[in-house]
Amino acid sequence: MIKERIKQSVLSAILGFCLSLLAIPATHAQSFPWPEGKKAALTLTFDDARLSHPDVGLELFRELDAKATFYVVPGAVQQRLEGWKQLVRDGHEIGNHTINHPCTGNFDWSRDKALEDYNLASMRQELLECNQQIQALLGVTPVSFAYTCGNTFVGRGQAHESYVPLIAELFESGRGWLNEPQNDPAYADYALLQGNEMDGKDFPEIKAMIDASVARGNWLLLAGHEIGEEGHQTTRTEMLRALVAYAKAPDSPLWLATVTEVVQHIENVRTEREENLAAALSLAATFDQGVSADFAIGDDRLYSAPSYDRGDLRTANYLPEETSINPETGKHGGTLEFKRKGRPIVFFNAKENMSYDPSSWSGTVSMWLSVDPENDLAPGYTDPIQITDSNYDDAALWVDFSKTNPRDFRMGAFGDRSVWNPNQLSPDTNTAFIDRLIVAEDRPFSRGKWTHICMVFDRLNTDLAQGLLYVNG
Repeated sequence: MIKERIKQSVLSAILGFCLSLLAIPATHAQSFPWPEGKKAALTLTFDDARLSHPDVGLELFRELDAKATFYVVPGAVQQRLEGWKQLVRDGHEIGNHTINHPCTGNFDWSRDKALEDYNLASMRQELLECNQQIQALLGVTPVSFAYTCGNTFVGRGQAHESYVPLIAELFESGRGWLNEPQNDPAYADYALLQGNEMDGKDFPEIKAMIDASVARGNWLLLAGHEIGEEGHQTTRTEMLRALVAYAKAPDSPLWLATVTEVVQHIENVRTEREENLAAALSLAATFDQGVSADFAIGDDRLYSAPSYDRGDLRTANYLPEETSINPETGKHGGTLEFKRKGRPIVFFNAKENMSYDPSSWSGTVSMWLSVDPENDLAPGYTDPIQITDSNYDDAALWVDFSKTNPRDFRMGAFGDRSVWNPNQLSPDTNTAFIDRLIVAEDRPFSRGKWTHICMVFDRLNTDLAQGLLYVNG
């Protein structure tokens, strides 16, 4: 708990990095919003245009009042064309599953249509022709795709390559098969969505998957083949009845929707979040074009000064000899490099760049670091960033590497020293100091590797204040 008042301050850099400051509280980034306040999304998908889809699935889904996504092969659709037209009229989604259903030639039955014998051009032609045939048969043009056998490649040997980028170009989404993880809506790649098998499973097995999805706010994208009572590659009707009943119950945590409905919802949320992120950004420094910040709502200049207590001698856009800009060695371009620990400091002015609120202050400091702490750092504490107008333990926020090897990586958050440490006790013997530290459990730092750090502070200057430290998270 951070109860003391944090004041406006100076933002100083003691190690090479790229930096962003955002006025986003921790409480705004904890969960993904699903429609109607649901906690997770659920989609039912079926592959191959099996005869059981119109023969069994049509009436079953009418009975259950539920919609699914069917990935079809046009030749199979023609065997029950009227049934498939009715599935479309009932509101089910139709997706592309190729014309020939090519898979790896390691399946004997796929040897004459092996993906090893395809290239990107032949795959493109088949996908486009499949869409045209589906449009001619059913009057809809698919915007979603399912990888046949879950294979995502064409060619062999040095000609082997992924066709995921082709799916990203031609469709809004591509679904995999027999995947282990579920889809994290904030991270998932639409072109390679994770498909979890539902064939041969009873409802308790699916319920365990649902519980995991709800716990993480994920999208459970179930994939099956036949619809029936039993059999090879069959999604059981008894399981579907129990699953849909659970999903449609008034107190259900699930939003049941088709693939494209979920993708469009996720994209809307991502777009809104990107817009909010842009609005919250107060300073960004990539060091791609020099020392000044790429964006700042206040002063964009980087300053240097002989020491913390000689800010009156600061110089704008001048780097001491211990520091340099390297335009090519950063995470995505330039970086601010510190060749050795030196007395001069470099800093941006925090005033106007920190969106400070004296009643309740929240924000995030995001940075990339490349360092081997045990071998690259001189003895003593090293703070990649420190926000203060006084001292490290007086109205300050910072992250640091501890002074001796093996070095801890820590976040510190301190209000006015006179409030939290009225007796002026030494940090080494003061439990109140230790209570204001967050020590990272994961330390993935190494030379030549970039590690992402997020220092989050939420509702500072209130009794609900908290700090969070994320390492590659």
